[in-house]
Formats: sequence, structure tokens, C-alpha cells
Amino acid sequence: MYLKKASDGKGVVPCVINGEALNLPDSQNFPVIQGSTGETVHYAQSATVEVAIAAADASWKAFKSWKKTTVDERRDVLLRAADILERRGDEAAKRNTTETSASNRWTPFDVMYAAKQVREAASCVTTAVHGTIPSSSDPEVTSLVFKEPIGPVLIIPPWNAPLILAFRGIAHILAAGCSVVLKASEICPFTHQIMLECLKEAGLPAGVVNQVQCARKDAAAVTEALIAHQAIRKVEFIGSAAVGKIIGSVAAKYLKPVLMELGDQSPAIILEDADLKAAAGMVVAGALAHHGQLCFGTERIIVVEKVKDAFSKELVAAMKTIPEAGDASSAEAAKKAQELILEAVKDGAEFLAGNADLTGKSSLTPSILTNLNPKSRINHVESFAPTASLYVVKDADEALARANETEFGLSASVWTQNYKKAIEFARELDFGQVQVNGMTMYADVHAPATGYKGSGWGSNNGRHGVEEFLFNKWVSLR
Repeated sequence: MYLKKASDGKGVVPCVINGEALNLPDSQNFPVIQGSTGETVHYAQSATVEVAIAAADASWKAFKSWKKTTVDERRDVLLRAADILERRGDEAAKRNTTETSASNRWTPFDVMYAAKQVREAASCVTTAVHGTIPSSSDPEVTSLVFKEPIGPVLIIPPWNAPLILAFRGIAHILAAGCSVVLKASEICPFTHQIMLECLKEAGLPAGVVNQVQCARKDAAAVTEALIAHQAIRKVEFIGSAAVGKIIGSVAAKYLKPVLMELGDQSPAIILEDADLKAAAGMVVAGALAHHGQLCFGTERIIVVEKVKDAFSKELVAAMKTIPEAGDASSAEAAKKAQELILEAVKDGAEFLAGNADLTGKSSLTPSILTNLNPKSRINHVESFAPTASLYVVKDADEALARANETEFGLSASVWTQNYKKAIEFARELDFGQVQVNGMTMYADVHAPATGYKGSGWGSNNGRHGVEEFLFNKWVSLR
């Protein structure tokens, strides 16, 4: 464990470069606050631009040797790291709950699925990192195409699934033969740091993964310094569309490619032949999980008019089975979500179920809105709250148009018992993934998670994720 001590006795999560925790003055510390209690649980060092540059320098030095390791070595380090994470699962889950206020139902899943993601990346090393021998138009020339690691990667993961989303990205990057600068979330730096601890114990050489984090006031300068650094060859960012636009513009300034998985307004589409009870249960689960703080969470429920009454009854019944949705990451986040819902109600929306009451310092009552005013902001932004909006449409064609009208395109679901219709409908949905008779937040480590439209660029998971950090190098032999 890298944890240090502040002068008041509380722990300090350090920046880690070349496998060593940095010694920075207490004046560089910022508080890490548990949203559900408002308590400062510990501190974290806030990186300076100079620290960021040192992390990028270290990643470049380590890359030159890590890229030459065999695929067997990379695979084995990742497999050992996954085993270590599972062994330390209770500790990892506790760190997550302490920092993000995530429920005890969510945090063990975050550990389990993160380990699964790491193992999948390890299993894809030999299939993703392979070249080809293409045909040549010149009989005197033999062509070889090598899959080469792109170089050091800056990864900026979020706090809402801190181990799944961060360890997935790190595993893909390492599997490709690249090194990492992890800009950990200021909300959960200690949770993110357990990944470095697991990788170190697994035998990863020092400097291959380096961690920095910073207070929000320092984020812009530190992030730009990292992106601008000549060693950083690609950026992976997972977070809100608003911040993604900023990251994208900075990356464009320095001509750095970006892999992004951003926000969404995931629709669940209920057609007239759907299993209404099953659909209602999955829709509610997808909307309320983790206090609605998931980019794949169900935000919009689109139902055809013929079954709206029957489905609405099933929705109300399903909502009664989940009376609470846990806590938001902070009181500020809960208040912001509450204001969005109340704004919609002021515009004329009604509650089909629930209300907009706070049930604690950082938790909201689960709700479903209906009869929304088209001008309401909630129709166009990601709420990141335990709420969903119900829209009634005339038929399947109108349902498709309503689903696609958003600027986002991460995940959608469609409910029907006609599989031919389901596949045809899914092909027309402008989303990177479509679940038929399943919740929008369903994921599989073997299948690509693809950002589309305003929800990002590129694909994650398994082979698809590893390939994001490789480039084709052509060598001709005469």
C-alpha cells in the first residue's frame, strides 16, 4: 500500500511514479469527501504540472522495455493481477464505498467484473497482437504488417464504476504493450490506487503504470500538460459528454487520438408484442441501478400507445419492488439531479411513480416521469439520477424516430417477441449496442462497447479494446 499520513493523522493517497509514492507537502493535499456523510475520509496529493510531466517521462522510459516483453509475460502479469484483485476484493469494495458512497450491492460487482475484464484482456493478447503478410504487386517484394503498440497512453477513468472502467482500460493498454499514466478520479483516488498495488504484486515493472490525481482547480492545467507531452500517444477518457468535449478539443490541439466512452440517454423501446412484466422489471432495474449513475442506465422509456396503460401498471408495480436506489457520489450531485427533475415538473411533467424528494444527504427517491414538456431540459441531457422519463408513441416507426432523435448513441434496448422484427429494428437504431429483451446497461466482456454519435469514439472490451492501442506498421523486403 502506498498510503501516506498527513499532519492530522489522516491518510494521504499519493501520486505514484516509477513505483514510488511521491513526497509532497501537506499544502498539496486536497480532501476526499464521502458524499453520504460529508466526512473527509482522507486526503490525496494534488499533482502539479511538474508532477504530470514526470509521470509522462516515466511512462516513456518504461514503455521502451515493456513493449519488448513477450505476449506470455503480459498475459501472465494480467492474470495474476486479476487473481490478486479478487483476493483483495473486500478491501477494494470498502475503498469504493468509503470514497463514492456506492452501495454494498454495487461495489462487490465492481470488483468481480473488473477482474473479469482483466482476464479477458489477457486472453486476447495473442489474438489481437498479430500481424499479416499481405499480397504484393511487385514479385520482388515481400510485405509484412506488424501490429505495434502505439506508446504511452493517458487514461482518465470515472468514479462511478472505478475498477471496471479503469482496470479494463489499463488491461487493454498493457496487453497491447503500452505503458500508462493513470489520471485517477479526485473522487476515488484510493480505490483507483489498488490497481497499481495489484499490478505491482503481479510483477509489473515499475513505471509501466503511473498514477496522478489532482484537485479540480488544478485539473485543466495538469490534463493539458499530460496530453501535450510528446510521450503521450493516445488518450482514453470515460466520463460526461461535457468534459469529453473539452478533452477532445485539447487532444485535437496536439493531434492526439482519443478513445472516448461518454454519456447517453439510453432508450428502452416497448413494442406492442413485448412481455410487459419482464420489460417493466428490466427497465426499472436499468434506470435505478447505482442511483442512476451509469452511462448505460435507462433514461428514456418509449412505449407504443396500444400497450401504454398495461405497461404503465407494470412499471408502477416494478417501482414498488425497489424503494431506494442507494446514494449519489455527493450531496451536490443529488441536488443537481433533483433540480433537473423539479424543473421538468414545473414545465408540466407528472410523476407516474415516486417523487423528487431527497431521502438522505445524497440520495433521491426513485421516480418515473410522464407527460413531459418537449422543451424540458431533461429530454435532452443525461440525468445521472434514479429517474426515467416515459414517452408514448403511435407505433414502431415513431418509436424508432424518438429513440434516434438524441445526440447520444451508446446503448438501447428493444422489447418484442418477434426476433426478425427485433433484428431489423436494432439495425436501424443509432446506437453502439442494442439489447433485445434486456436492459440497456447489459454488458459482456467479449462484445464491443462502442461509442457512437455524441457518446464517443472507438470500442472497448476484449480484443476490440486491445486493438485500440495498436497501429499497423508496414515493412517491405526487397
